[in-house]
Amino acid sequence: MKRISIYLFLIVLILTSCKKADDEFSFPKKPITIIVYTGPGGLIDITARKFADVASKYSEATFVVENKPGSGGIVAMKRLLQLPSDGYTLFACTKSNISKIVSTGGEAYIEGIDWAAMMMADPECIITHKKQNVNSWEDLVADAKTKDGDQLWLGPANGGLDHVTALKIWDEAGIKAKWIPFKSGGKARAALLGEQGVAYVGNPREVLGNDELQIAAVSSLERLPQFPDVPTFNEFGLTGLDNEFMWRGFVLKQGSPPEISKWYDELFTKVNNDPEWREYWERGGIDVVYKNSKEFTEIVNKDKEQFTHYLQKIGIINTQATNLLAKLATGKTLNFLVIFCIVILLIIWYIINRSTNRKYLAGIMLPLFFIALSIVFFLVSYTFPNNEKVGPSVVPRLWILILIPLNIFLIIDIVSKKKEIEKNAGNQTVVWGFIGLLVLYLFSIFYIGYFISSFVFLFVGIYMLGYRKYLTMLMISAGWLLFSYLIFYKLLYVPLPVGKLIEMLF
Repeated sequence: MKRISIYLFLIVLILTSCKKADDEFSFPKKPITIIVYTGPGGLIDITARKFADVASKYSEATFVVENKPGSGGIVAMKRLLQLPSDGYTLFACTKSNISKIVSTGGEAYIEGIDWAAMMMADPECIITHKKQNVNSWEDLVADAKTKDGDQLWLGPANGGLDHVTALKIWDEAGIKAKWIPFKSGGKARAALLGEQGVAYVGNPREVLGNDELQIAAVSSLERLPQFPDVPTFNEFGLTGLDNEFMWRGFVLKQGSPPEISKWYDELFTKVNNDPEWREYWERGGIDVVYKNSKEFTEIVNKDKEQFTHYLQKIGIINTQATNLLAKLATGKTLNFLVIFCIVILLIIWYIINRSTNRKYLAGIMLPLFFIALSIVFFLVSYTFPNNEKVGPSVVPRLWILILIPLNIFLIIDIVSKKKEIEKNAGNQTVVWGFIGLLVLYLFSIFYIGYFISSFVFLFVGIYMLGYRKYLTMLMISAGWLLFSYLIFYKLLYVPLPVGKLIEMLF
C-alpha cells in the first residue's frame, strides 16, 4: 500500500510539472492584430494579409488586420506604442516610415520599437513611358543635361523613399531635375502616362500589367531574372546605386517578453521559407530575404542616417538647430533653465517668509514664477516630435496655453485688490500645497500614467480649493479624462504615458 501511494504521488508530481511547463509559455491566447499604416489595397496592406494567410499554416494564431492610415505611418506607429508590450500587436512597416519619422523629428519612435523582421527587399527602379521620346536611361541623362534642372520626375511624397532615391541617382549621374510629388504612387504613374513628366521612381512590379510602361534602369547587382532585358545602374557605370531597395517587414513594441520574440522569429523564418510566400513576391522581382531583429535594426539605423542627410540637403529638416527655441530646449541649456527655476522658487519662498505681507507678495510672485515655469515647459515641448500637425507636444502646450493667461489674470486681480489683501493677510499653505501637488503629479505620470495621475491631481486640487461637493468633483475629474481619452488618445493618437508600473502589471 505504501509503494502504491509513492507511485501515485510521483504520477501526480509529473503531471503537475508538465502542466506548469505548459503554463509557463502559452502564446497566443487571443487574436494578434497587424496594424497597417495605409488603407486597404496598398502594397503593405497586401503584404500583411498575405503574411496572415501563410502564417496560418504554421500557427493556430488568428491574425486581424487593422488599417490606421495617416501621417505616413505616424498614426499607426502611435497606436502601436499606446498598447502593451505583450506581443499581440504587430506593425507592418516599410522603409518609407523611416523617412516620415526623420522628417517629423520623431527619432524616439525608432528606439521604442523592436524591429522584429525584415521580410523582403524590393529594388528601386526608374520607370518611363514607352511612347515618349525620352524613355531610356541614356535619353534621360541627355534630356536632363539639355534642360539643366527643368526635367520633371514623378513619385509619391516629397522627402519620401522614392524622392531620396531620385536625389541619389541625380548625384551619381551628375544631373539635375525637379521632383513632382503626388498623393500616391498610382496617381504619379497616371501622371507619367499623361506625359506630365519623363520618369517615375518606384519598384519593378509596378510595370506588370501595363504595356505602356517600361523600366529604364534598376538598382541591383545583377539583372533581375524576372526582367532580363532591364539594365542595372552598374551597367551605366553608376556603382553607388546597386543596393537601393524598399524593405517591408514587421515590428513589435519594445519590451516584449523574450519567449514571444523567439516565437515570432521562428514564425517569420517559416513564412520566409514557404514556397507560396516566395513565389508570390519573387515574380515581381522582389528579393524574399529575412533579416532578424539585430540585422534589421542595423539596416534601420543606416537608413535613418541617409534620410537625415538628404532631407537636410533639400531643407525638409534642419539638424543644425538654427531655431533658437530648439537650441534652448536641448542639452545643458535646458538643464540650466530647470535649475534656474528651482533657485528662483527658493528665493521667492525666502522673500515671502521674511516679508510682513506674505499673502500679497505670494500672490504676485507665484503667478510670475508659474508663467516662467510654463515658458520652460513650452521649450521642453520642442524636444518632442513637433513638425507634424498633432504630436506628443500637444498636451503640454495645451496646459501652457491655459496656465499663462490664467496667471496673468490672477496678477491683475491681485494688484487691483492690494489693499483688501493687505488687510486679510494669511498663510500660504494652499499655495505651497499646490506646488507640491504639481511636482508629485509630474513624477507620478511617469510611474502610474497620465490617466490615473490626472484624475488624482484634479480631484485633490479641487479639494484643496475648498470645494466639497464630491459628486461634482468626481464628474469634473472623470470628464477631463474622458475628454483626454476621446480627443487626444482615440482621435488624435497622442501617445499619453501609460506608466511604468501599469505596464509591468498588465
